[in-house]
Amino acid sequence: MIREMMNFDRAPDIFASLIVKHLSENVCREGCIVRDVYGRLTFVTKDSLDQYRDSLLRLNETARQEIAGFLDSTGDIVVHVDRLLLSALRDEPYVSVGGTHLIDRRLAGEDWLMRPRALDVPSKRLIFYSVKGGVGRSTALAVTAADLASRGYNVLVIDFDLEAPALDSLLLTDSSLPHFGVIDWFAMVAAGADANSMLPDIVGTSPFTSPRAVVNVVPAVGSEVGDYLSKLARSYIPGSAGPDFAHLGFAKKAARLVDNLIAMRPYDAILIDSRAGLHETSGALLLGLGARVLLFGQETTQTFNGYNLLFSTFARVFDPALANEDLRGAFKMVHAKAPSDPKDRNDFIAKSWETWSENLYDDQTNIRDIAPTIDSFIFDLDHEDGPHYPLEIVGNEGYSSFDPRHRAYTLEQSNYEPVFGQFLEGVRRILDLS
Repeated sequence: MIREMMNFDRAPDIFASLIVKHLSENVCREGCIVRDVYGRLTFVTKDSLDQYRDSLLRLNETARQEIAGFLDSTGDIVVHVDRLLLSALRDEPYVSVGGTHLIDRRLAGEDWLMRPRALDVPSKRLIFYSVKGGVGRSTALAVTAADLASRGYNVLVIDFDLEAPALDSLLLTDSSLPHFGVIDWFAMVAAGADANSMLPDIVGTSPFTSPRAVVNVVPAVGSEVGDYLSKLARSYIPGSAGPDFAHLGFAKKAARLVDNLIAMRPYDAILIDSRAGLHETSGALLLGLGARVLLFGQETTQTFNGYNLLFSTFARVFDPALANEDLRGAFKMVHAKAPSDPKDRNDFIAKSWETWSENLYDDQTNIRDIAPTIDSFIFDLDHEDGPHYPLEIVGNEGYSSFDPRHRAYTLEQSNYEPVFGQFLEGVRRILDLS
């Protein structure tokens, strides 16, 4: 038998239930719980609660018995503020806990709580993401750029994988590499300098793709590397020393960068490489750019354990009660390095469907009971339009060490089509470029 104990995850729910018990459900609903960067909880309300004086004493006593490790040992656990401050707090990103808002103060990771940005229309932006590295995500992006260019589409590629930059070596040569990269733009933003003045100097043009169209590449790092790690640290700092980006997190800064780049010239597609894993920048890109997202993975337990963690976070973000933009349909699984025999790919489809069903697909029965008129988001196992049903990239040794600088033929259609053909057709359909 597992011993039930107080922990980080249970403490906010217990706190909310105690507020309801000792004060009222209405008081709990109208206020909010703030969790500070250490994990300590405070209830914030605009009401004076004079009529609850005895109840407040009992709340304080009970809470310090039941969740003592998650309360400030010296400060008040209930704080009264004016209506404007409470309203400002409740406008911040939150999750629902016990009928009230939980405002989660973080030194990093706040972008996982953001309200998703509505999809860019028409759908030109596509993010390449994976919960772990080594699945061929950047290779697939490079091949996609080459394929779209061969069909006459102008493409912008942006490398936001700042801790493992790769696209400069896949799509640019030393002579076509721009002076600066994404990392320099973020460093300029942090300092409060004129970051947009360097936009022309962070864009290079790929020489490996078709003469029919341009592929512009914004690498993570340019030819002037400088103190990369120092710039990397400043890229994640919320806000800016200057007024233009003050109070903006990574997500909104990244969105500004993308918006400013596409304002310089029109593109038919914007392909964005995201950092793998559950990093702060991943949440920023997946939720903050108004983009469709390809979720790469292999048929491994590690892949689906990772997506279970990601989707459990998404389940809160896409909670209908929050009235957020429902972006579940903007995601699509990708089976990377898939077996050549289609029969051997069924396990991936089954595990993907199970992961989506457990976390993000609606419970059909529950939806009918609660709101019979609502359109449910649910797909059968073999429904190819479902986000769980993957695009497929066939495993191939020739693309396991992808390096167009030394083997330019890998970006020729006759070579990549047998491996990436089904995947590329799906991408063009997603981008409405088929």
